[in-house]
Amino acid sequence: MSNRTNMFNCILKVFRREEKIMRSRPIYLYGTILVLAFSAVFLLTLMYQGLPQKVPVGVVDMDNSYLSRSAIKQINALQGIEIVNRYSSFREAKEAMQKGEIYGFIEFPDGLYKDAVNGLRPALQCYYTEAYMVPGTLAYRNFFTMANVLNAGVRRETLRAKGTDETQIMAQLQPITIDTHSICNPYSSYAIYLISILWPGILSLCIIVMTVFTIGFELKMKTTPELLETAGGSIINALVGKLLPYCLIYLVLGFSFEVLAYKIIGYPIMGPFWTMLITVTLLVLSSHAVGIFFIGLFPVLRDALSAASLYSVLGISMSGMTFPVEMMIPPMQGFAQIFPIRQYYLVYVKWAMLDSGVGECWVNLLGMCIFLVLPFLVLNRLQNAMIKLNYPTK
Repeated sequence: MSNRTNMFNCILKVFRREEKIMRSRPIYLYGTILVLAFSAVFLLTLMYQGLPQKVPVGVVDMDNSYLSRSAIKQINALQGIEIVNRYSSFREAKEAMQKGEIYGFIEFPDGLYKDAVNGLRPALQCYYTEAYMVPGTLAYRNFFTMANVLNAGVRRETLRAKGTDETQIMAQLQPITIDTHSICNPYSSYAIYLISILWPGILSLCIIVMTVFTIGFELKMKTTPELLETAGGSIINALVGKLLPYCLIYLVLGFSFEVLAYKIIGYPIMGPFWTMLITVTLLVLSSHAVGIFFIGLFPVLRDALSAASLYSVLGISMSGMTFPVEMMIPPMQGFAQIFPIRQYYLVYVKWAMLDSGVGECWVNLLGMCIFLVLPFLVLNRLQNAMIKLNYPTK
């Protein structure tokens, strides 16, 4: 029997052994399928609208004129916000915002219409809370839109009163027209830019933690000699056979999510779809490699789990999906590169979303492949721990 055939048989024996362990312990099912399936359903249903609709806001109308009533109608006509209450004073509206009843309010001062007609440039007071970033930002944006429309309406009526024709009025109101195009996310949907990276981040976290747990639990229960015997004495056979069923499950889940997001739901993707499948495959393999590295570096289950969990959570934060890594201080920019999810995010943006081709993201693809070297740095340490069992289990 050739060495290659013997290696395959050993891996298959370890694979079957791991299948029995997975069926006997529900935690393996939770960590591989249920957590990720629940996360996908939760995130996709949580943000199915893409953007929050009808964010509650208030209004303080001290003028009660045609102009203020017209502005209030315009606010209610906007898609993003809705006036849920009118307040008689600034203090009352402020208290409502502090209680969380509204996310912002606009105050129309007394004499607004009169001052606007006389060209005295009255000021509208808009207040919004950034303690809740998304609804606060939406309130601000819609208030700003309403103010611009209201300002243009006042100027238009003034020019009409002076006898200016409509063509000249429009030339003065908008001398330059702006044609804007939102690339990659034409609907300005939070779901598209958040879920497309947040769920892969959860996937990477689950893979790293479960890799550490499955190997670390063997060390804790002192069953690693049996594992190595089944693997023919080879730690490589043992690791490949033990992690192969999890890897296949994670690949199926990753591919299913990509098909669901980009083919069924219809998230925009400008590059070829197969690029996402390649990127997910590299993310799964590199996450397994990181998990092996942690349990090899800290061959004690509790220590490895703590370090791996902290690393995985930091990876989601450092991916750059919310705050640009390029805007961080230089040491943190370098630190962000040691996470597989950061490399995944860059490939996703460059190749799948901007369709810039492999020439623009080959460095990031190479970066994901470099993670596959990590297990070889700790193989001897991990093998000694498996054989000698000389690490604390409590």
